[in-house]
Amino acid sequence: MNNGGNITCPLCTDKVDKLLYRFHVESERKVIAKIKEQNPGWTENDGICSRCVDYYNTAILMEKGVFPSIGPHFSVKSADDFIILPTALRLDADPGYTGKGVTICFIDSGFYLHPDLVSYENRVKKIVDINSPMNPREYFSTPHQESWHGTMTTVVCAGDGYISNGLYKGIASDAELVLLKVQNESGKIPTENIVKALQWVLENHILYNIKIVNMSLGDDEDLSLRSSRVDQLAEKLIAKGIIVVAAVGNDEYGSIKPPANALNVIAVGGVDDDNLLGSVAGKLYHSSFGKTMDALMKPELMAHAIWIAAPILPGTKEQEEAEALYKLVNTPDYELKPALAEIVNKIILDACVLERDDVSFIRDAVKQRIQAAKYISANYMHVDGTSFAAPIVSSIIAQLLEANPNLTPAYIRELLFSTARRIDGIPAEKQGFGVIQARKALLKVLKREPVMKEHPSPFINFSKKTIEFYIQNDCAAQIALAGNFNEWAKCELLMEPGRNGIWKIGIPLLPPGLYQYKFYIDESRWMEDVDNPYREPDGFSGFNSILVID
Repeated sequence: MNNGGNITCPLCTDKVDKLLYRFHVESERKVIAKIKEQNPGWTENDGICSRCVDYYNTAILMEKGVFPSIGPHFSVKSADDFIILPTALRLDADPGYTGKGVTICFIDSGFYLHPDLVSYENRVKKIVDINSPMNPREYFSTPHQESWHGTMTTVVCAGDGYISNGLYKGIASDAELVLLKVQNESGKIPTENIVKALQWVLENHILYNIKIVNMSLGDDEDLSLRSSRVDQLAEKLIAKGIIVVAAVGNDEYGSIKPPANALNVIAVGGVDDDNLLGSVAGKLYHSSFGKTMDALMKPELMAHAIWIAAPILPGTKEQEEAEALYKLVNTPDYELKPALAEIVNKIILDACVLERDDVSFIRDAVKQRIQAAKYISANYMHVDGTSFAAPIVSSIIAQLLEANPNLTPAYIRELLFSTARRIDGIPAEKQGFGVIQARKALLKVLKREPVMKEHPSPFINFSKKTIEFYIQNDCAAQIALAGNFNEWAKCELLMEPGRNGIWKIGIPLLPPGLYQYKFYIDESRWMEDVDNPYREPDGFSGFNSILVID
């Protein structure tokens, strides 16, 4: 991409600000060898732009099978001159677990039976239009405008990459799906339809073996969980053993609405890794955050919410334009002007482009349009929003359930929250427990059988007039409980280690009031109680857990 630089990369011929000449030979020798293999006249002294380095890094990864070869019909390098990395690669998800045997239910605006879901193997077990239940399955074989959002969220989560020859697989590429459309004829998603969809799951989850419900939508009203029918039904599903995942929304100044505000729903916000290979997400997407009407801090988890490859809905003007633009990209120079004249009505370009004979000018205009429209091929584009962070979390939960189908919603919450990684320098209230760590959570499942705590922490034992606190930690040598009830003394209330890494302590029942507390691990780090959904910022980029004694 021409970014205003005045130096030309000798390989891609793009104008750039600088070239790389110095290489860490040991760590980059394979990259250098790959460049020389494909460009015999090139030497290190010629230099190379950083994007070409990323390109050849990706070529090496494909050869290693980290993600599949994509053949000659799909351009790895997008027109905006960087690679949209596959989601599984960016999250370091274990490719050996693909959600096989797990059914995920999506409640969304609408759906199209996309080839990435049905062509290689039809994994859609049931599809229902909540607003018009008599619509047959064939209705969803034709794209409709309301189909786009739900099609993208399902393919991001569980697409098998059929159209991209395997490149843009979802992490849960073998999961089975139940799809519930809730948008009405007016283009709205009324609360009543969300309620009907959740009620449908409650009545049919055993029949279809639904284990996860993904909701990349929300109620319009900012309600208390005590008065929200959406929240109450979500909690009923969780009580039945179904994990509910919801996007928090994309407005930093907006409130958290149902179902993301529910007590045990996993509320997901977004992060941005700049689409860089090997990058650790270090900044936030503009997600909603903060205290709910019921004093719960949301979101709890963060996942990638930008630079996400998603399908373009077939039959739309966007798909027609993307196809036309990529046809121009692959047209030889001598045929470019006539080819443009044939398809100019299908694309959005300035009228002056047609009047120019300069091939470079035309190609730059085509690239700029592809970049502006976020297309990455004739069939895919890159998208953003917490709507896509939520299905990424759902896909990782499907991996965990494939590894151990007996995991409960409470145990999965603990797994994900305790293994998440906080981004330094960002307030905890904006990121919850931090960025989801796919491989770390899976390894924790594979390491041992889940052992549930005797009670969720904290547990008020009125018969014994005590309060019991629990934490699971396999590696700690010492854990203490500290809070404002003991002046935050770090080593006074030492917890007792038990089997399977579960630590426990009981303290006398406290007088009525509001108390803050944390666990102090190995005299070096503080950790909040991941079982306790009530917490507030501690002023040090973390949370204090909240205990209320009535």
